[in-house]
Amino acid sequence: MTKDNPPIFSNRRTLHERRQLRKRMVAHVLKSKFKKEFQTRRTLVGNQMFTVDLMSEDGEIAAKLIHPCIRSSQKICPGKFQQILSATLVLRSIDSKRKLLIFTNKKMYEEFCNSIKFMPSPICDTVKGIEIAWIPLSDEFDSGEYSEPVTDFRMNQDSSGRARRGQK
Repeated sequence: MTKDNPPIFSNRRTLHERRQLRKRMVAHVLKSKFKKEFQTRRTLVGNQMFTVDLMSEDGEIAAKLIHPCIRSSQKICPGKFQQILSATLVLRSIDSKRKLLIFTNKKMYEEFCNSIKFMPSPICDTVKGIEIAWIPLSDEFDSGEYSEPVTDFRMNQDSSGRARRGQK
């Protein structure tokens, strides 16, 4: 390959840049909501190191971000669903008081919330103790309409209209 040829996987850099931008936007929303700074952190769980997408400076709030799939469909593909479950297990293993699973795409957020209700208890139980939220970034961001950082933070609502928090 010569210098004039484009890289074979040129979209990897673009996807990485988009994820980093989304992470900065979510950090801005969380800072507005919780009045704390948030940044990416690595943490030791057992004998393994895990990356927490965003953690407050005092370590009290940990968040894993769920970005949309590359291909858009009505259903979350099985691989992405497993990735989300893996993120919940990491969150449950961290010593933070509040654990957030944040979706940046409304369709994925709704699909996950609907799907997890019908899963058998070992899978359904993985979200206990984790707050599931949606910060509306991807819909506007993916269409190129995004301009100012939003400060909207939408928690999963139960049937009585209260924010849903899992029980420990």
